[in-house]
Amino acid sequence: MLRSVPFKMISTVIALLISLAVLFSVGRIMGRIDEQSRQAGLQTARNAIERTVRQCYALEGTYPPNLAYLEAHYGLSVSLERYTVYYEVVAGNLPPIIDIRLAETPFEMMPTDEWGAADGT
Repeated sequence: MLRSVPFKMISTVIALLISLAVLFSVGRIMGRIDEQSRQAGLQTARNAIERTVRQCYALEGTYPPNLAYLEAHYGLSVSLERYTVYYEVVAGNLPPIIDIRLAETPFEMMPTDEWGAADGT
């Protein structure tokens, strides 16, 4: 009778450890799937903006002044709750600077000189 009690305890502990390992593995896999989904959505939004900017340039001969113009005239729809979009027009005949990130990822501000140009340091 004394030998069966330690065996039951050991088997219970082993079953508990296996269950914890399985739960931990499932949690990690779900985290990876979530991150891959977020990155795929980010890439889709980036492609949509870039494609719409090129379409505007092809049809109008100038790059769009801002994202609102693309939304109003070309039907672009980007979830600003999910993504933060940086859109800077350089000139009408040069492609704009576009950067899009997940909303929880802040943009690092570049130091600028008194004229607003990026500081080379």
